[in-house]
Amino acid sequence: MEKQTNEKQHTIEPMEPGVQVMEHKAVTESESTNQNQDRNSNIVTPVNKSLEPNKRSSARATDSNTLDQFIKKIQPQDEHLQKILKEDLDRDGKPEYVLAFGIEKEEIDNIFVVREDVGYHIIDKLEDPVIVVHLNTDVRIMKLDQTDQKFIVVYSTSEVDEAEGFSIFALNHNQINNLNYNYPEATGQGSRKLEDINKDGVFEDVSYYHFQDTQQHTIMTYQKFDKTGQEKSKVLYENKNKKFVYPLIPKDIIQNYLEDHYLKKRFFIPLPEMEEFTVLSANPKYDFENIIDFSAMNYTGLDLDIKEIAYEGNQRSFLVKSSSEEEESNQGLVFTLEKQSGKWKIMSIEMNDK
Repeated sequence: MEKQTNEKQHTIEPMEPGVQVMEHKAVTESESTNQNQDRNSNIVTPVNKSLEPNKRSSARATDSNTLDQFIKKIQPQDEHLQKILKEDLDRDGKPEYVLAFGIEKEEIDNIFVVREDVGYHIIDKLEDPVIVVHLNTDVRIMKLDQTDQKFIVVYSTSEVDEAEGFSIFALNHNQINNLNYNYPEATGQGSRKLEDINKDGVFEDVSYYHFQDTQQHTIMTYQKFDKTGQEKSKVLYENKNKKFVYPLIPKDIIQNYLEDHYLKKRFFIPLPEMEEFTVLSANPKYDFENIIDFSAMNYTGLDLDIKEIAYEGNQRSFLVKSSSEEEESNQGLVFTLEKQSGKWKIMSIEMNDK
């Protein structure tokens, strides 16, 4: 299962100092009409009693003389203004505004990109590319590489916080394009992040796949934020030692070996630890997928039925099959292990179809 781990410590780099952020909050009659500026941040809180929920909703709107009037005109029914971002996205010397609306606090349902010209008008509405159930929790304007271009980044989570991801948008010739998005749609679990992992000023699209296996592996794959360039991968260990630990008992070695087989085949990555488990001169000729059900690796971990069938001297043999098999059967894999220099090693893997 891909689950949250201490990889959460990877965080997004702070926003560019030049980006102005304004958040709308409800006010009372007694509050001042002046803007409150936080001395320690670039967050501006506009105080304007005209920003009340509007029952009208429009994908396009005509120009308005003031931003407050325009916001009131385009505000979707029953939604509240959650966030305003101001930045010159297309570098033409004129600012754009990103207006985020939502029904609940810290949940964003609609995002409009607005241009300030003679008045205010909508350039485009962001179309959410994520097709599974999720929550959009934040929107930011970010500098993702060493150019001056700024991007709109929307962050998403699942309702139970088992998944997180993002979407990247760019303004190009009066049109908003979805440059990239990454969200764990297949399993609904796992972490997809924007991180400058090489500290070179260029952000990467990073995916963390967390597994409940013997070594508590996390497979990290990463590529440039716009999906160009070569994708790379890295194997992380989330066990208490943060590194590979050789199992002490034969059943754990068999379990670890088959888990590694699955990860190696799925992510096309080398796992040198597999070679430590065996003294085999060649890889087994059998297709393990025809014998073992690996589907649970994405959720609860590989569920195996490992039964000892022979014990002679320094050697032990085990019949291995999936616990999910409904009918009692002797079909499976026979692993024979031998203890050498204090460690159990896999001597042979044979098919048992009796």
